[in-house]
Amino acid sequence: MIIVRSIGKALPEKKVLNNDLPKELDTNDEWIRSHTGIGSRYLCKKDEVCSSLALGACSEALKKAGVSAEEIDLIICTTTTPDYNNFPSTACIIQDKLGAVNATCFDLCAACTGFLYGLNSASGMLLNNGWKYALVVGSEILSKITDWSDRSTCILFGDGAGAFVIENREEEKERGIGSFVSGSDGSGGIALYVSPDDGFMKMDGHAVYNFAVKVMTEAIEKVMKKENLGEADVDYFVCHQANERIIQAAAKRLGFNMEKFICCMGEYGNTSSASIPIALYDMQKEGKIKDGAVIVSAAFGAGLTWAGTVFRF
Repeated sequence: MIIVRSIGKALPEKKVLNNDLPKELDTNDEWIRSHTGIGSRYLCKKDEVCSSLALGACSEALKKAGVSAEEIDLIICTTTTPDYNNFPSTACIIQDKLGAVNATCFDLCAACTGFLYGLNSASGMLLNNGWKYALVVGSEILSKITDWSDRSTCILFGDGAGAFVIENREEEKERGIGSFVSGSDGSGGIALYVSPDDGFMKMDGHAVYNFAVKVMTEAIEKVMKKENLGEADVDYFVCHQANERIIQAAAKRLGFNMEKFICCMGEYGNTSSASIPIALYDMQKEGKIKDGAVIVSAAFGAGLTWAGTVFRF
């Protein structure tokens, strides 16, 4: 069984409130909060890179796990904003900075769905190779691909990183990462992409919203069915933190209690593949994740992509 051994988090120092955004955007805190649930976000300095944030999250996760960097067999960095556009992978840079000399390393790009894809990939590699430990880190500096004159996108995104140390522990039966479901719809790729012309994100908000509500609902239903879970069996639902309205709509479509759905985008904005580990980090710190807790997680992202999984702590 693959268990979550520890979680780390890293954020830039600079916090930007809604009212701190450029006046030229012609928006305000009330409008942004009412339409997205977002109140602030953290933004990197110009000289900060993806691996810098990732290093902070990974270092904390390793310290909390009591695992040395040399013991890590695999590092997967899920990101849409790597240090280099082509190569080397950001995961290799993280390996060097950590001193994880025995780790196999690569990046995985599935946008906001990336962290769940990365966990599933890492779990399979640990089991197939008999490896013990992996680091999976979602690290994003979305501010670098955001057009700060485009009100439809710039109010949404923030920078941050979240990392898991996962462990291949054969004797564990009641804990761990459970079933995984996923899918893609490449026909919707044009709904959310980075333009080759100016390097900024472009988004069809209506199309992404409709896709997100549909696949988040389906992912939760499918993974719960695979695990034979009912709503009463689940302590929390931790979905990709893109927009509070999307989560509310999915909860309503499922007929589930919205109080079980975690929403932390108010503090961080949409941090893409980092959003789920950041949310779980905060929950753990706040004491919400008790022994035996069952958490269902779902995500959607550019591609278009989606995924869902179950965590037992």
